[in-house]
Amino acid sequence: MKIAVNARWLLPGKLEGTGVYTLRMLEQIIPAFPQHEFHLLLDRQVDTGRLGLGFPNLSYHVVSPPARHPWLWAMWNNWAVPQMLKRLKAELYWSPDGLPAKTNIKQWVTIHDLNFEHHPQWVPAPVAKYYSKNIKRGAEVADKVFTVSHWSKDDLIETYGLPENKISVTYNAPQRKFSPGTSSNEGAYFCAVGALTPRKNLKTLLLAFDKWCSANKGDSIHLRVAGEPHFSDPELKSVVSGLKHPDRVEWMGRLNDGELEELYRGAIAYCMPSAMEGFGIPLVEAMQCGTPVIASDNSAITEVVADKGLLVPTYDIDAWAAALERMQQERTHWSALALERGKDFDWATSAQPWIDALKG
Repeated sequence: MKIAVNARWLLPGKLEGTGVYTLRMLEQIIPAFPQHEFHLLLDRQVDTGRLGLGFPNLSYHVVSPPARHPWLWAMWNNWAVPQMLKRLKAELYWSPDGLPAKTNIKQWVTIHDLNFEHHPQWVPAPVAKYYSKNIKRGAEVADKVFTVSHWSKDDLIETYGLPENKISVTYNAPQRKFSPGTSSNEGAYFCAVGALTPRKNLKTLLLAFDKWCSANKGDSIHLRVAGEPHFSDPELKSVVSGLKHPDRVEWMGRLNDGELEELYRGAIAYCMPSAMEGFGIPLVEAMQCGTPVIASDNSAITEVVADKGLLVPTYDIDAWAAALERMQQERTHWSALALERGKDFDWATSAQPWIDALKG
């Protein structure tokens, strides 16, 4: 069988959520089917050697134009990719970002979450409009739909009316296995990791930490935030400018995996105040380091954390401040629980439903 894959998120050195998912799933899937051909469709020339997918039954194809805007997404998915699928005589097309191609061959899609349906204000209007139309179409035309949590599966059933037996859960996991150890980072701190976007609700954590600092003026504990802005967030800027203790917040920018591991290992706790997550990979990264987690009690976050971390009402600043204080006192207890939960996630387990579906 000839299997084509939407691989436009495989950007060496810039891998993020969908790109990590695509790469790590392929690492498990391709060697499981040496009898099949896998054709990865890129939207630009990249150094494929850095991806580490050295399988003899794998080939890469650059399909223009580079699809980084809704208009170009439409051109790529509705014209360029279908032409390539015909040229390859592909029999199955898998799109890990949920966007389907305009083709009559069998299609599988992975839909990570539906945040653009429930909170379109979190993303630029053209993106929300394109996703709402085309992710839904992908869910409808696909022969098989994968998603990354049981919460997201339930959401797909409720929002799009998909039959339950059409959807399989392929959990996320960290890009690589994280592990506990001693950090070279100096000082005591809490940490947060993620894109600086409205959905991540960093403003609640900042206000809670600022309030906690006011009650602990003699303390030297900081909050270190790793991540870069994806979309403009004027509300976050306003919160930052109004902090009473801005010197206690450190902005780390984008960190590589090694730097992230160091950050997690040295932290009192990792904090995820997100308003919605289809999974939440940093939760698992932190837990695999034995770092306790404090997280919002919503969406798939509760599924990933289970009872192994502190879950806090999403926008309750007082509750978040209290959780910071509690975690400082109870870190050893929650660290052991986090490490235990972190062992439940790995890519071999995650890819198995995909492998089973193809075998079936």
